[in-house]
Amino acid sequence: MDTTPTMTATEAQRLLDKADRLSRSAHNATRWPYIAFILALGVATSMGTFAMALTAGDAFGLAYVGTLAVVFALLIFFMASIQGRSAFSRSRRWTGYIVSWFIAYAAALAVAIWAHGSVLLAGIASGLVLVVAMICAAREARS
Repeated sequence: MDTTPTMTATEAQRLLDKADRLSRSAHNATRWPYIAFILALGVATSMGTFAMALTAGDAFGLAYVGTLAVVFALLIFFMASIQGRSAFSRSRRWTGYIVSWFIAYAAALAVAIWAHGSVLLAGIASGLVLVVAMICAAREARS
C-alpha cells in the first residue's frame, strides 16, 4: 500500500525553518576560509610594504622575501582549505576584491619605491591596503 504521510502546515513550516538554518550554517561555514584569506593577505602585505618602505639593504631584502613567503603560504593554505571547490571563484565580487587589493597594494609598493623612508606616506599607503582588505572581508562576511 502506497500511502503518502500527511503533514500539517506547522510541521511543514518547522521543516522549512530547519532547512533554512542548515543552509545558512553551511553557507557561513564555506565563507570563513575566504574571509580569513582576505584578512591575512591584507595584514601580510600591509605590514610587508610598511617594512619595505622603512628599511634598506639586508633588512629590506628580509622584509621583501618574508612578505613573499607569507603570501605564498597563504595561497597554499587557502587552496588546500577549499579542497574540491574552486579556490578562486570567478565571480565579479571576488574579482572586485582582488582588483581592489591589488590597486591598494600597488600604491603601497609605489610609496615603498619612490618615497622610501617616509614614515607618514608608508603608514598611509600600508594602512590603505589593510582598510581595503578589511572592507572586502566585511562585504564577504555579509554576502
